Amino acid sequence: MKLHRNLALGICSGLEDTLVEKHPAADVLKKLLKSNPGWGSRDRRTIAQVFYDVIRQKRFFQALTGSESTEINLWNLMACWIVLNDCPLPDWNEFKNIDADEIISKAPVLVKERKYKYSLPDWLDQMGLEAFGKTSWEMEIASLNTLANLIIRVNTLKTTVEKLNTLLEKKYNIITHTIPHYDDALLFEKKYPLQGIKEYREGFFEVQDANSQKVATWLQPETGKLYLDACAGAGGKSLHLANLTHDNATIMAVDLYPAKLDELRKRCYRNGIHSVKTIAVEEEEILASLDNHADGVLIDAPCSGMGVLKRNPDTKWNITPERLIEIVETQKEILQTYASKVKKGGTLVYATCSILPVENQLQIADFLRSKLGSSFELEKEHTYFSHETGFDGFYCARLIRKM
Repeated sequence: MKLHRNLALGICSGLEDTLVEKHPAADVLKKLLKSNPGWGSRDRRTIAQVFYDVIRQKRFFQALTGSESTEINLWNLMACWIVLNDCPLPDWNEFKNIDADEIISKAPVLVKERKYKYSLPDWLDQMGLEAFGKTSWEMEIASLNTLANLIIRVNTLKTTVEKLNTLLEKKYNIITHTIPHYDDALLFEKKYPLQGIKEYREGFFEVQDANSQKVATWLQPETGKLYLDACAGAGGKSLHLANLTHDNATIMAVDLYPAKLDELRKRCYRNGIHSVKTIAVEEEEILASLDNHADGVLIDAPCSGMGVLKRNPDTKWNITPERLIEIVETQKEILQTYASKVKKGGTLVYATCSILPVENQLQIADFLRSKLGSSFELEKEHTYFSHETGFDGFYCARLIRKM
């Protein structure tokens, strides 16, 4: 693969926005590709690959060029990617101080250390080691350091998994596979631009990781009942709840950001779903009226995102110990706020896309010790590890209100 200069400039621009300015990598890449419509499909694939590889391996690349403790040199990072991927290093001024032979000789030595092999901040590596032990932590972070598969959840209100699987192959020559124990999921053999698929635009399916598809099922939802999706975002799990209840329950989707609720309403229309209603957080009277009324409450809590590094590798560089403490406090507040909506005998499901115990098992244990939490009992909890499933890391806990 030859990296042309205009592509390298684009990648560097994206890396600066992500690694220096701290903007989300997915948003940066989307904006970068949209602002350069002249790039062909092969160029776009190259840019995405290099961009994410560099983010994923940032610490390793910095150590290879001796710049770990200095200001980030984006060209040095790119040079490491070029050399280690057996591509010719261009004769550019930005690479004049790069010693390709030194990079090649140092790489096998550095990868013997876990923090370099998987490019981890020291604090995160230590936390993972203490939480899971050496063997499990290395298996998990190795899995999270790989690319995510493209997985969809089939909208069973419009079609079936089997019908969509056949349709995609016959109409678009797209090969997908069912996944054992994930009833509504299809896994794509290759990445594919879904916007070009008519059935995607018409709501026959939604992009959703396989383990993310497990979360809504923890509510064991039934038709005719009232459910609250407390941190709905753009509503992927609200839509799934509607599917699981055949669009015949009342699903109240709550979020802090109006733009996300606007997107959810659009998705409901596209999916042909009518049972989902949206509530903004500031609509306090409506929320107060739900106290002790919901048959089930889902809290898909804001979290560190340490379970979704496959698709958001920049999270490793954006989360700090201080930021993690803030997130844990926010989770505590959300649990206290929305657990009160569950009626006696109802179900509270707490979930995160993190594998860290401080956000999961320890968070639930702390809640159960609180005054409100003492009216609940923990029925079940489980961590979906990436190294065991191949998908994103998630945690789920189901609690039943006793009084």
